[in-house]
Amino acid sequence: MAIQVDQSGFELAPEQIGTLQRIFDRICFEARIPRQDTRAARLAKFLMDEFRFGNTDELTLTECGRWFCRRVAPTPRIQSGQQPFGMQH
Repeated sequence: MAIQVDQSGFELAPEQIGTLQRIFDRICFEARIPRQDTRAARLAKFLMDEFRFGNTDELTLTECGRWFCRRVAPTPRIQSGQQPFGMQH
Protein backbone atom coordinates (compact mmCIF):
# COMPACT_ATOMS: atom_id res chain seq x y z
CA MET A 1 0.00 0.00 0.00
CA ALA A 2 1.37 3.39 -0.89
CA ILE A 3 0.60 6.70 0.75
CA GLN A 4 -2.04 8.44 -1.31
CA VAL A 5 -3.32 11.98 -1.34
CA ASP A 6 -6.71 11.99 0.31
CA GLN A 7 -9.95 13.34 -1.10
CA SER A 8 -10.22 16.23 1.38
CA GLY A 9 -8.43 18.59 -0.95
CA PHE A 10 -5.28 18.57 1.16
CA GLU A 11 -2.49 18.93 -1.38
CA LEU A 12 0.99 17.58 -0.95
CA ALA A 13 4.13 18.49 -2.84
CA PRO A 14 6.08 15.59 -4.39
CA GLU A 15 8.79 15.85 -1.71
CA GLN A 16 6.13 15.66 1.03
CA ILE A 17 4.67 12.53 -0.54
CA GLY A 18 8.19 11.11 -0.72
CA THR A 19 8.75 11.85 2.97
CA LEU A 20 5.49 10.18 3.98
CA GLN A 21 6.25 7.18 1.76
CA ARG A 22 9.72 6.78 3.28
CA ILE A 23 8.31 6.91 6.81
CA PHE A 24 5.53 4.47 5.94
CA ASP A 25 7.95 2.02 4.29
CA ARG A 26 10.42 2.24 7.17
CA ILE A 27 7.80 1.58 9.84
CA CYS A 28 6.15 -1.26 7.90
CA PHE A 29 9.58 -2.89 7.50
CA GLU A 30 10.52 -2.44 11.15
CA ALA A 31 7.16 -3.66 12.45
CA ARG A 32 6.93 -6.43 9.82
CA ILE A 33 3.57 -5.17 8.61
CA PRO A 34 2.60 -6.34 5.11
CA ARG A 35 1.62 -3.36 3.00
CA GLN A 36 -1.73 -4.95 2.12
CA ASP A 37 -2.60 -5.52 5.79
CA THR A 38 -5.33 -3.50 7.49
CA ARG A 39 -2.70 -2.34 10.01
CA ALA A 40 -0.80 -0.75 7.12
CA ALA A 41 -3.93 1.09 6.03
CA ARG A 42 -4.47 2.39 9.57
CA LEU A 43 -0.81 3.45 9.76
CA ALA A 44 -1.08 5.31 6.44
CA LYS A 45 -4.18 7.16 7.63
CA PHE A 46 -2.52 7.99 10.95
CA LEU A 47 0.58 9.37 9.21
CA MET A 48 -1.49 11.44 6.79
CA ASP A 49 -3.60 12.85 9.63
CA GLU A 50 -0.52 13.73 11.69
CA PHE A 51 1.06 15.41 8.67
CA ARG A 52 -2.13 17.35 7.93
CA PHE A 53 -2.27 18.53 11.57
CA GLY A 54 1.24 19.95 11.27
CA ASN A 55 3.55 17.15 12.35
CA THR A 56 5.83 17.44 9.31
CA ASP A 57 9.25 16.69 10.82
CA GLU A 58 10.42 13.31 9.47
CA LEU A 59 12.06 12.10 12.67
CA THR A 60 9.14 13.17 14.88
CA LEU A 61 6.59 11.69 12.50
CA THR A 62 8.56 8.43 12.35
CA GLU A 63 8.57 8.18 16.15
CA CYS A 64 4.83 8.89 16.24
CA GLY A 65 4.26 6.15 13.65
CA ARG A 66 6.33 3.70 15.69
CA TRP A 67 4.31 4.59 18.79
CA PHE A 68 1.09 4.07 16.83
CA CYS A 69 2.19 0.59 15.76
CA ARG A 70 3.15 -0.39 19.30
CA ARG A 71 -0.13 0.96 20.63
CA VAL A 72 -2.29 -1.00 18.23
CA ALA A 73 -0.15 -4.15 18.09
CA PRO A 74 -2.20 -7.25 18.76
CA THR A 75 -1.56 -8.82 22.12
CA PRO A 76 -1.69 -12.57 22.61
CA ARG A 77 -4.85 -13.76 24.26
CA ILE A 78 -4.65 -15.86 27.37
CA GLN A 79 -6.92 -18.86 27.19
CA SER A 80 -9.15 -19.63 30.10
CA GLY A 81 -7.24 -21.41 32.84
CA GLN A 82 -3.81 -20.48 31.46
CA GLN A 83 -1.35 -18.44 33.48
CA PRO A 84 0.42 -15.51 31.79
CA PHE A 85 4.06 -16.16 30.90
CA GLY A 86 6.27 -15.85 33.97
CA MET A 87 3.43 -16.54 36.41
CA GLN A 88 3.48 -20.32 36.17
CA HIS A 89 4.16 -22.34 39.33
